[in-house]
Amino acid sequence: MLTRFRFYSLSLCLILLVSASCSAATTTTTRELAQGVVLYQEINTTSDAQLIINAVTVDPKAEGVAIKAAIGQDVILTEQPTKGCETIGSMTGRRGAVLGVNADFFPMGTDRAGDPLGVCIIDGELVSEPSFRHAVAAILADGTCRFDNPIWQAKLSLTSGVSRQIDGINRDRETNQVIAYTGMFDSQTRSKYKGTEIICSAENLPVQCGKTINLTVVEVRPDSVHTPIPKDGMVLSAGGPAASFLKANLKPGDKLTVRFDIKSTNGIDWTQVQQAVGGRPWILKDGKEHISLEYERVGASFSTARHPRTALGATADGKLMMVTVDGRQSISRGINLPDLSAVMKRLGATDAINLDGGGSTTMSYRGGIVNSLSGGIMRNVANGVLVFANPVVVDEIPNLSICAPGSDLVVGNGVQLSLTQGEDGCPLSKEQLDKIIWTVSNGMGFVNQQGYWIPSRARKGPITVFYGSQQVSVDFNVIAEQPKEPEVEEVPASVR
Repeated sequence: MLTRFRFYSLSLCLILLVSASCSAATTTTTRELAQGVVLYQEINTTSDAQLIINAVTVDPKAEGVAIKAAIGQDVILTEQPTKGCETIGSMTGRRGAVLGVNADFFPMGTDRAGDPLGVCIIDGELVSEPSFRHAVAAILADGTCRFDNPIWQAKLSLTSGVSRQIDGINRDRETNQVIAYTGMFDSQTRSKYKGTEIICSAENLPVQCGKTINLTVVEVRPDSVHTPIPKDGMVLSAGGPAASFLKANLKPGDKLTVRFDIKSTNGIDWTQVQQAVGGRPWILKDGKEHISLEYERVGASFSTARHPRTALGATADGKLMMVTVDGRQSISRGINLPDLSAVMKRLGATDAINLDGGGSTTMSYRGGIVNSLSGGIMRNVANGVLVFANPVVVDEIPNLSICAPGSDLVVGNGVQLSLTQGEDGCPLSKEQLDKIIWTVSNGMGFVNQQGYWIPSRARKGPITVFYGSQQVSVDFNVIAEQPKEPEVEEVPASVR
C-alpha cells in the first residue's frame, strides 16, 4: 500500500511534468496507433480534478480495420484458476490485436467468473444472451456501432408442435429453466443442480440470431450434472418442471429445432450483428446525456461516485470510440457517469454506454498497457473489445534505444525516459517522436505518451516503445525505496 507521502509524490511528479511542458493544467497528446486507429491522451493536473483520459477513435471503413468481441481464453469457463478470465493485455497480445479494452461486467471471484453478465456475440455467433434491459454495443456487418437495450427471445420446438421457451445460453441453470450449451461454454455443462440434460447433434451450427438450428437427440440423461458438450452439437439442460417436460417429450432419435432471437428496442436488426458486448447503463443518446438508471436497474450511487471507467461510443460519422478514464489514484481521481457522458460528447461521440470499470479498466496496445491501472496490475476479465488494423508505415529507426537515468528506479519517483538512434546515440526528431507509442508491462506503473514514467510497484519488467511495426524494450528494476547509506559510527580518538 502506498503511503500518504507517496501518493503526494506521484501527483507532484505528474504536475511537474506538465508544468515543464506548458503552463496550462491540461496536456494533450495524439498518436496514430495504426491505420485508421488514433489515440488521444488527455492529462489534467488541476489540484481537485486530476484525470487521465485515453480515447481511441477507430474508423471501421479504413483498410485492414476489424473490430471484434473476445472472451478470455476463447471459452467462457475453464478449470484453470482464472475460471475462463484473461487480462486484456494477454488477450490483445495473444490475438495479435492492435488495441483492446475491457468490456462487460462479470461475476468476479466466483467459479463462473468467465461468464459475461450480458450479451456477447463473436463473429456472428451468439455466446451469451442479453441481461434484462442492460445496454449493449453492437457492431453490424458494415462495421458501424449501434447501441440497444435488447430483449431475449428463444424457444425450442418439437415435431409434435409443442414448444417451450429457452431461458438462456451458456450460463448457469436455475430452477425450472432450459439452458442451451454449446462448445463456447466449456467441455461440459457444469450444472449446479441435477436435472434432465439432452445431448443433441446439430446440422447447422453455429448459433446465430434469427437462425433455426436443427437438432437430433443423441442421449437423454435424467438426474444429471456435468454432461459433456459435443463440439458439433448442443446440450439442452433443464431443471424442475422444465426437466420433466424434456424427459417426457424427448428420446434418442427425435428431431427438434431451437431458435434464438434478440428483440431490439432501438431499431437494430440483430440478425446483422457480428460483434456485441454488454455493459450498463446507456450514458449518451443522440448527443444528449441519457443515464437510464431506473430502466436498467442501476443504483444511484454507482452513477454519482467517482470510479475508473471504460466506455464505448459512436461518432456521427460512423467511427467507434473506446475510452478509459483512470481513477482511485492521486494522479487520476476517477469520474462519475454524468461527467463521463459529458466527456464522451466533448470527444465527439453522439451515443455511448458505460462498461465495466474499477480495477477492470484497461487499455492495451499490442499487449502493453497505455492507461494507469487503479489496482496497479491488470485484472483478469471475462471479455473485451479488440481492434485489428494495419501498422503505420514508417522507415525503421536504426539502433532505436530507450534511455533512463539509471536502471534501478524507486516507486513513486517519476522519471523522463528518452530515445536515441544510430551508433552515436543521436536524439529522435520531433516528427519521429510524434509517431512513438509508449507502453508499460503489467504492474510497472504509468507512462504517458511523452515518455514520462511513474513506477508504481517494486518489480522488474520492460518499458516498450513502438514505431510503426518496430518494437524496442528495456528492462528496469523498480525498488520500494532508495537504499540508505550505511551509518558509520565515529570511534573516539582515545580508543583508536
